[in-house]
Amino acid sequence: MSLSDTDRDNLLDLQSGHISDAMEGMELPRTVLHGYTYLGTPGARMVGTAFTVQQIPKHVTAAHGDALVSHADVSRELASEGEVVLIDAGGRTDTGTWGENHCMRARPRGVSGAVINGATRDAHEIKSLDFPVFCKGFSPVKSQWDLETLSHNQPINLDGVQIRPGDIVFGDETGIIVVPPELKAPIIEAAQKIRDKEAEWAKDYEK
Repeated sequence: MSLSDTDRDNLLDLQSGHISDAMEGMELPRTVLHGYTYLGTPGARMVGTAFTVQQIPKHVTAAHGDALVSHADVSRELASEGEVVLIDAGGRTDTGTWGENHCMRARPRGVSGAVINGATRDAHEIKSLDFPVFCKGFSPVKSQWDLETLSHNQPINLDGVQIRPGDIVFGDETGIIVVPPELKAPIIEAAQKIRDKEAEWAKDYEK
């Protein structure tokens, strides 16, 4: 299910707290991803549909120099405009499975951001690229030496949350939430009501 421009704009006008409260109020299973560090422009928000990648440790029979990861292909051509790249590297922070070059390839193509269940390289450089990246840690070690790509666009499990290709991913400096596209309309409507109510409260505080 695609994300329309209207839905994208409506989500970008929300905060993660609004969406979280809306989904809690609907008694939906919690789909918040925890423990990620945000690299990007302060105040920016990330919205897009999920393009998933599964990385696993290289098999013992693979040579050290064998290039078996393919996330460069993801940033260069596979992930499309309006998608968020989500890479499950098993939470490993001893090897970087993203970096500045991936951002520079993905951003001009309209990719919305990246979530790395693992580490990234080039943390300082990424902060200045206006391309939101969420990661579990940092490492200068190239993932080629330790990892291989198992799959593209198959369901993955991040922090106990199953994420399917095409699920909606929202991120801001506070956190990341996965929104099932089948329920996007009632979730957005409920979150907008919460946002508007909080805006009214803010006016009362200013009196």
